Amino acid sequence: MLAIAIVAAVAALISAPTGCYLSRGAWEEAKILSRREPIAQIVARPGTPPETRAKLTLVLAARKYAADSLKLRVKDSFTTYSRLDTDTLVLLLSAAYRDTLKAYTWWFPIVGRVPYKGYFDFDKARRVAREMQRDGFDTYLRPADAFSTLGFFNDPLLSTTLKSDSLSLVNTVIHEVTHNTFYAPGQAPFNESFAMFVGARGSAAFFRSRGQEEAAQRIEARWEDDKLLARFWASVIASLDSAYAAHRNSKAE
Repeated sequence: MLAIAIVAAVAALISAPTGCYLSRGAWEEAKILSRREPIAQIVARPGTPPETRAKLTLVLAARKYAADSLKLRVKDSFTTYSRLDTDTLVLLLSAAYRDTLKAYTWWFPIVGRVPYKGYFDFDKARRVAREMQRDGFDTYLRPADAFSTLGFFNDPLLSTTLKSDSLSLVNTVIHEVTHNTFYAPGQAPFNESFAMFVGARGSAAFFRSRGQEEAAQRIEARWEDDKLLARFWASVIASLDSAYAAHRNSKAE
């Protein structure tokens, strides 16, 4: 009887919307992992284009710096490469209530509640966004070219990430292995802010350690731009929050 109950529970979970979503994600992750090829082999291959070889060599150096100098938990992440069939990895859906500055959140095992949901099925992402709009939410869809499995798998470098410039590439490697090192369940804003900080400061330190001062300064300039934009949005949020508070009984259109 216990075995029957367990099988029934698993079947119910898989058939539920969250179960179906997680099953699709597991299938896509399996495809990504099945395409992995050691980066060292690609670098050594005579036919590898010089620009690709240079970027892949940089990735290996960045992950080594993250492990040795930043003491991040890299495991075997970014030692392999997977080519995707599209130039977009996933579409991320975010949503917010129209009458208050409050994000809609989704719950998932291990990571807890997060204010976004990734879709490998782009048509479904657009369909869900339209449905949420009809239900009274504001929605935002955006592409993402990388993600972390938080160290559960040895994440490969993806072709969607390789198209980035060298500065962004190193930043992404350090950002993602930061998630491997620490992730607070249900604290997505903190997790992303922390990884962005480590990615920016770590990648600047990486290039500076290689004597590439100009590259380090460019990364630091980008980080200052990010902080300036964050202060701008913080002021906008404060103003809107005050407006919402002053008109709590107003009906959202």
